[in-house]
Amino acid sequence: MKRSSILASFIVFQSVFCWLSLAPAIAQPLTSRSATATSYIERGAAWFAKGEYERAIADFDLAIASDPSYADAYYNRAAARRRMGDYERALVDLDSALKLNPRLTEAYVDRAGIRYLLGDLDGAINDSDKAIELNHRLAVAWNNRGLARSGKGDHAGALADFDRAVKLDPRRAEIYNNRGAARSHLGDFDGAINDQNRAIKLKPDSAELWSDRGAARQFKGDLEGALADYNQAIKLDPRFADAWFNRATYWKAKGDLGRAEADFTVAIELKPQLADAYAQRGLVRLLNGKGSEAEQDFARCLELNKNLKQLLEQLITEVKQQLAARGQIR
Repeated sequence: MKRSSILASFIVFQSVFCWLSLAPAIAQPLTSRSATATSYIERGAAWFAKGEYERAIADFDLAIASDPSYADAYYNRAAARRRMGDYERALVDLDSALKLNPRLTEAYVDRAGIRYLLGDLDGAINDSDKAIELNHRLAVAWNNRGLARSGKGDHAGALADFDRAVKLDPRRAEIYNNRGAARSHLGDFDGAINDQNRAIKLKPDSAELWSDRGAARQFKGDLEGALADYNQAIKLDPRFADAWFNRATYWKAKGDLGRAEADFTVAIELKPQLADAYAQRGLVRLLNGKGSEAEQDFARCLELNKNLKQLLEQLITEVKQQLAARGQIR
């Protein structure tokens, strides 16, 4: 199906990485050190469950100080650090956990996730491979490898992994949503919407799921259905930047440039590192004759993501050609 390149390159799908829970305080050889470490791990896990991540980390620190050979303490501290966005130190902790226990499947799963977030897609695939080797029935490992494959452009390989994950865990909404995104990338919009319908049925309060179904509907050409989904996503979570971004692409496709610029601006305020939003707002501003403001947006976009340079130049050229055809070059 032919789509406007100004639109098709930038609609956002919210891929969802699946994480495992904290490792339990598994019994160690009975020593005073291991008993003390276990008690700290249990208390840290209680703080973690309450969202008190700094307190959890403090207890996991004490567990490690009590027994530096306790792999689960490093794993749990990594989980708390990840929740706080401290990915680099979480990665160090997972490395330590795996040195102590090379068969700690959970650590491979979560290290794959952090590597994915940091852009190390090959590392994410390698860790997912190891998790699958240790437990081939672990749905989250198949899901997470699918995400990394999708990130590398291997959407067919990703789809195969998501198929396996769905069979293993048919009640996890995120997996259906990720498979839907893969199907959208492969042009199977009906299949994508089908998967996202199932995801929404399982998790109706997720703004990400509504936004992603809206994206699939928009690619299919169902603009009004897309708008309804974007509105629902924003209603559920007004701070979800990707829904504002996607709704802005709807307004842009409808020719309502004022609303498009406003929604792109909200997306930028909520997620200042979203390079695509600067690119798209710049294109809208260029169409509206705001050349100097557009140039500022384009510059900021490329500061955030230099890899968009070729595509952005192509889109700018297309907009200028449109303006020239209308006699509106300013």
